[in-house]
Amino acid sequence: MAAANDRLGSSFVKILKDTHSSYGGYDYTFVDGDPPDNYICLICTLVSRDPHQVSCCFNIYCKSCLDKHRKKNSMNGTFSCPACRKLLDSKSYFKDGRLEREIKALKVQCTIEECDWKGAISDIKAHVMACPYRMVDCSLGCGEKICYKEVEAHLSDCPKRIVSCQYCKDEGPHDFITSSAHLDECSSYPVKCSNEGCEFTQERFWFTHHEQNCPKAIVYCEYSNLGCDKLIKREEQEKHNEESMKEHLQMAIKRVDTLQTKCAGMKCAGCSSSQVLKMNNSSSYKYGNQVWYSPSFYTSPGGYKMMLCVYANGYGRGKGTHMSCYTVLVPGEYDDVLGWPFEGEVTVELLNQNEDRNHKKLIIKYDDSTPKDCKER
Repeated sequence: MAAANDRLGSSFVKILKDTHSSYGGYDYTFVDGDPPDNYICLICTLVSRDPHQVSCCFNIYCKSCLDKHRKKNSMNGTFSCPACRKLLDSKSYFKDGRLEREIKALKVQCTIEECDWKGAISDIKAHVMACPYRMVDCSLGCGEKICYKEVEAHLSDCPKRIVSCQYCKDEGPHDFITSSAHLDECSSYPVKCSNEGCEFTQERFWFTHHEQNCPKAIVYCEYSNLGCDKLIKREEQEKHNEESMKEHLQMAIKRVDTLQTKCAGMKCAGCSSSQVLKMNNSSSYKYGNQVWYSPSFYTSPGGYKMMLCVYANGYGRGKGTHMSCYTVLVPGEYDDVLGWPFEGEVTVELLNQNEDRNHKKLIIKYDDSTPKDCKER
């Protein structure tokens, strides 16, 4: 048992300091009653610790009490005796060895109330260090002070004892491993499906797969993109499809009709990559020096939006001799997803209405030579 106690004392607990200071006399409960008056220090009024006798009146004082009195009251190396007031110096008091042996032989009780140990003052320090009732700090850091004899029981139940998680086998303090802070993140913790009627339980790490496929999960009809707003259990999807086949078909037909109408509208809006544009009353533009702007069109479905600009009487170097044609980029519906600046070629063909059919074709290139502001959005 002594070996076990030594092990616990050195490895598992921190022994609290002795509550009895080394300054002043002995403040113990004496077994045989109050000690004789000649054992009492006249300064602290306790049984003298390391008793010293003064040469003037032969009274007894604790050495620590006398040293403190001398330090406080010394003048030119001398001080007055606390009892008779005669002047003393450092050589005027000496240790009383005989009296010290008598004092240390006095029997006292253990300072811990629950302990029934009794012994000499000379032995009490060793006893206090080994007293099974002394209070110690838990070495695991839980903050409790416990009776030394209960250390083993406490360490086996301490909230800071190191344990393994029963699910993932990670180690840590008991109060953390068993808390929601760990269990809510533990990848091996068994999770029960929350869907009504499903009793499935699986480790959290694998549970995502079940959540995505649970037959009891409430899901939207797989034809919700057509307009069916039914919420059903996943396992009832096939039954719902059979019962609602007619409604789903009607929704699909309606969707097709809508898309066809939309496509037709896009074609009418000039989404074709090839456009035929007609300039009416061209002579009025020619002689009036007016600019003709075509309806806007897209280079392709989902492409860049443009319009044709025509100077019937020419522009710049061609003024008065030629017809000048330009393409102009304008804000379009798909600009956010297109690459900029625009690069490519636009072919413009002027169709001659006369019999000789002498059509003119020109290619407008958007490349590095094109001014930057002409090819940006």
